[in-house]
Amino acid sequence: MRKAKKVSKWAWLYQHRLPIFVVLFFVVLPMIFIPSMYIQKYLDSKPVFFGDKQAEVIDAEDMVVFDIEYKITQVRQPNADMIGGFYKFDYKLTRISGINPISNIKIQFQLSTRWAKYTEVSAEQSVTLTQLRSAQVNFNLDMDASVLPFVTADGPYLYAKITYDETIMGEAFARVIYIRMPYDLVKDNTQIIPA
Repeated sequence: MRKAKKVSKWAWLYQHRLPIFVVLFFVVLPMIFIPSMYIQKYLDSKPVFFGDKQAEVIDAEDMVVFDIEYKITQVRQPNADMIGGFYKFDYKLTRISGINPISNIKIQFQLSTRWAKYTEVSAEQSVTLTQLRSAQVNFNLDMDASVLPFVTADGPYLYAKITYDETIMGEAFARVIYIRMPYDLVKDNTQIIPA
């Protein structure tokens, strides 16, 4: 009886190197590369809130110092050259609680998207409590353009930064609040202006 010759692992790999290479190149590599490309694009598009990488954002209903009422009144889509687009809205800031006097209240707004790394920030405005004010944020991104295959940009998402000075025992302390502000264009009856 003849004994079967045992083939070493290295010899087997060398003998089947072409099919192994084809499977690795056309199956395994795309299974790793494609999802990692999508994940990296999503993580890179996380907005930096008003240039502060350490900013912690709260929801508008979780604010304890102020109450903000806002409504997006107009949205203008950018033209073919990607200019002229904006979001215009009205807002009113009211103090909810607190015994310490506050002063020097300022507000700034930001529109940011996910998947497409795009952010626009409005000019900073001084605020008088309980007074209705208007603000505008330019927004010149084509939201229908594809970022990756099967993916378009999400958003834009609206954020606000409120800065104020709080006086405690005669000394003023600067405070900053970052707020996530959800909106509904249909409910607000927002006027959409085409490009």
